Amino acid sequence: MEWGSWVCCEKMAVLHGGFLLAQKKSQPIKLLEMKKSDWATLGKPIVSAVREICAGETGVAQGPGDARLWQKKVLAYVWAKLLNPTSNEPNVKEKVDTECDRRWKEDLFFPAESMIPDINHTVLFELVKSLGASEVFVELLSALPAGTCHLEVTRFVDHVLDGTSAEDVATFLDVWWEALKLYEGPRDEIVRTFGDEVKKYLARASDVFCRSSKRLRLDPDVSLFPSISSPGSSSNLSIPCLFLHGLRKMKAHVTPYDYKCSAITKLTDTLRKSLLSDSAIEPPAEVYLQKLSELIVLDNPKAQTLPVAENFIRIVKNSERELRARYQKSAFQLPQGELAPGFELLAEIFRSWTPEIQIDLTKDTNIERRSLALYRMVESLKCLKQVSPLIQNDNMIPQNTKEILSDFILSSSSFVQKCDSYISLNDAATVDKVKMSVAFTIINNRMERYAKVCEIFASTPGWAFAEGGWLNCLERNGEVFRSTDLVLKLAGILKDRSSCTATATSEVKRLKNVVLDCLSALSVLDKNKALLGVLRAYGGQGLCRDGGAMKEWFEEEVNMVFNCITQSETVNSIDKAVTAVVRVAFLNPEATLQKMCHLAAVNLGAHQLFSQILKNLPALSHEDDWSSEGINILATCLLETTIDSLATAKAENQFLEFLTSLMEPGEMIDPELPRPLLQPAQVVKIFVLPYLTGGDSNIVFPLKVLNRALKMSMTDDGTKEHWLLACCPFPLVFALSQLLDRCILCWEEDSAKMSTRVSIETKGLLTQTLEMVCDAVEQIISVNPETWSTSVHWLYRKAEQLDWTVRLCLKSIFGGHFKFEVPATLFEVCDLSDDGWSPLNLPQYGPGTGLLAWMECCSTSTHMMDQMLSHLIIDSKNVEEVNMFSKGFLVALIQLLPWCSSSEWKRLNLIVRSLLQRELLHVPFTLEYVHYLPLLNLQPFAHHLQFSQLLLRAFQLICNHGCSDWLPPAGWTHVARQCASSMSDILESVKCKLKGLGAENLDPNQEALFVIMQLFCHVIHIMVMMPPGTSDSLYYVSLELLSQYETLMLANTSTSGLLNKANEKHFLHSIAENLVSEEQRSVLLQKISKIG
Repeated sequence: MEWGSWVCCEKMAVLHGGFLLAQKKSQPIKLLEMKKSDWATLGKPIVSAVREICAGETGVAQGPGDARLWQKKVLAYVWAKLLNPTSNEPNVKEKVDTECDRRWKEDLFFPAESMIPDINHTVLFELVKSLGASEVFVELLSALPAGTCHLEVTRFVDHVLDGTSAEDVATFLDVWWEALKLYEGPRDEIVRTFGDEVKKYLARASDVFCRSSKRLRLDPDVSLFPSISSPGSSSNLSIPCLFLHGLRKMKAHVTPYDYKCSAITKLTDTLRKSLLSDSAIEPPAEVYLQKLSELIVLDNPKAQTLPVAENFIRIVKNSERELRARYQKSAFQLPQGELAPGFELLAEIFRSWTPEIQIDLTKDTNIERRSLALYRMVESLKCLKQVSPLIQNDNMIPQNTKEILSDFILSSSSFVQKCDSYISLNDAATVDKVKMSVAFTIINNRMERYAKVCEIFASTPGWAFAEGGWLNCLERNGEVFRSTDLVLKLAGILKDRSSCTATATSEVKRLKNVVLDCLSALSVLDKNKALLGVLRAYGGQGLCRDGGAMKEWFEEEVNMVFNCITQSETVNSIDKAVTAVVRVAFLNPEATLQKMCHLAAVNLGAHQLFSQILKNLPALSHEDDWSSEGINILATCLLETTIDSLATAKAENQFLEFLTSLMEPGEMIDPELPRPLLQPAQVVKIFVLPYLTGGDSNIVFPLKVLNRALKMSMTDDGTKEHWLLACCPFPLVFALSQLLDRCILCWEEDSAKMSTRVSIETKGLLTQTLEMVCDAVEQIISVNPETWSTSVHWLYRKAEQLDWTVRLCLKSIFGGHFKFEVPATLFEVCDLSDDGWSPLNLPQYGPGTGLLAWMECCSTSTHMMDQMLSHLIIDSKNVEEVNMFSKGFLVALIQLLPWCSSSEWKRLNLIVRSLLQRELLHVPFTLEYVHYLPLLNLQPFAHHLQFSQLLLRAFQLICNHGCSDWLPPAGWTHVARQCASSMSDILESVKCKLKGLGAENLDPNQEALFVIMQLFCHVIHIMVMMPPGTSDSLYYVSLELLSQYETLMLANTSTSGLLNKANEKHFLHSIAENLVSEEQRSVLLQKISKIG
């Protein structure tokens, strides 16, 4: 603040003039010697001057704040003049010149003090009384040092006790009241500067008086707000004691009943605050707002007309100060030794004054004045009664004080009840209207307890859309409503008003926008809490449950939000995407999730973003209390998507990735919110268990889901139990076993059996899933085997009706309870012990089927394959036995091939390679086209050629005329695919062998070229034998072989002539010409012709 601009200005000239007139009138008496009785005459010019200063320039409006500011400045000058010890010293010229020079440089108030003649404290106190400036007086008083403060209050009390008038009583009570209300917060600049200047004056005075016998004694423990930790201050130095002392002496002069009520109020509040030095009784916000409104209505009867905002703000702030004084902790306290005398004084004046008060009440026609005075007194007495139990339990308070207090409360109770009837607060509508305006004002100006008032604001539906500007207030102050509770409360009002036809749609839409903006500003944790609140209150449809305009707005916003998310190439911030989704999910969680789940399936790549968004919104996987199925809203929407949106394999796979991602743990947002969003057990119960008994079209997706769920890493939830326990594990195993048992019908074309068959493509997934489930069940059983004994026996009995190969898959569950049960003919080819193996007499396994049973065992699992190889009985030195075994092996392979899944077929490939390496499998073959090439060392590639020849011979057998109806077209396609898989593996093995030989500095290129040509020859021969349209997979392998042949040809550094290369191309050309498909033939021939 620029002090120079108002210390020396025309307003100070007016003040100077006022004092000069007063001084002129006082002749021959000086103002320094003025008495209280002289003020009526001498004080008029001063008061007029101050009022002129506070009124401002003519024609220029000046608010109450400006007037009070100048009032504070003038009192600061006057008081500083009184406290400056050098201002009244005798004038010695040399000393005056020196002093003036110093003060001009150091004293900020010097110009103003120079305009004021020598005065005494009577001028100050009477000026305060005349201006009604008790609040300003107390503010300035609080800035004084402790000892000076006590001295000034003493002077003030002595002043009002000298010839006490009604105005003196009023001023005394007002100053006491302001002292009680004074808040120990930051002081304004005027008060702060005044205090600093006075401290400088006193410091200089102390230096002077140190050499004088009349030294000013300053007690640092004395203050307007004495330290609570210093209860031992003597009573004659406690400022509250000065007010009690003053009241005791002037009680005879307190005649009007409103003064008596006021005196009782001040004394009661002082005693109550002194008793509760360490406590603050803060009322609930609703009570606080009600009391504030009542006080305003009583103190300002025209408040109901909603006056100018600035005036109303001032009114609310003043009432806030009063309530703060009533409820908050304060240091304005009496010493312990003065409490009992204080209560005795209270009881004395109460007994003396209450009869007079009751008589005066019936005579007073000024209802407003009567109500306000009574209200304040009654509220103070009620507060004292309210804290009485706390006081009675306080061991620090003397017993005699407690007894006096109890007697007083007992005697005052009936009087308080009578006085309630005289308080004019019958118009509840007026108070409620003012309460609403008060709430708006507190929120707009961030006054005390505005956060709590915001809760009332959002919890009072009757205020919503009121003429007083409820919606405008909300829009202006949206940032203070950014909490979960307030958003949910406002959402409740929005929900109610959106279905109310009496409320304008435009206003409801404005409210919706404010609510969503507040929601958007919340943290991720609070966003989730808000969503959870909506789900619990209104169910899955949220605020759109009753339809209407809210539903229309939602549909507009949800389309816009998801268009923005899915059409943008990159998402700059996941937080922005989460916020956008939260805004629409808050209106209708279920429809939002339905949209997300649908887009996650059909929009390429959208599943990754949406799973990331949902992991930030775990509240959306909350179990819907409104759902009859008892499953959470997210699972419900996902289930609907599987029915409606998975029309293509791409959509199904993408949705499966989405579902898998939701089972993965996300970030820990809140321990109370689910993590992950979907538990594997929950997913299995919803997407798997109800569908395992259906046909093939119904079980593929559930099997994929179960497979993904079983691959989820185990999370320690504290139970140490596998989640599969919650999914009826043994019935689940049996259901999967039944499906596996039905795989034998995969090539059935009978309409009666087609409905129950399981495709060969599904068999691989089913076998893998069953193995995973069995491993999990084995883990469950191992924890407490005795507990599960009954369940294991139940599963065994149920599995007896299934094929023996299926029961073989369940051996990990059966454990030591049961042996491996296999066809008896298997014992003819394997040396199996009776301890672990048990023969089955099965009619379909007659003589000579041992190898078939052996091969079936090999295909079930890698572990079983290893056992079968180790237990196989064959004499490798017996040529006839090896020859017979090889023929039987080929027949068994043919029988098993169409019913093998890809994983089972790969195991049989391993069997073939193992038997070839051990020279237990003999595969004779002739090199029909050896004359095209020179003699080569084919030993490194012998097994590759043998395996290829084995496949060729197998297909020569199954493709003869007698077997043409053996398989349907889909079956032929399947066996061609299996053969193509084996040929591709052989080709890869040749490549690896080629690299290995190259590392040994050998050059096997010529041999490799021959092997590739032989493989190509075998593939083409098989394709020619196959039914038309079933060998596409082999055609692709033939293209791979030609590509590899071309690569080897280019790398061949052999000096063989061009004739050999031409012969090879002619050979390949002649083989390819045998193909039936013209398109395939032409492509292969063209590729061969381009080989350089």
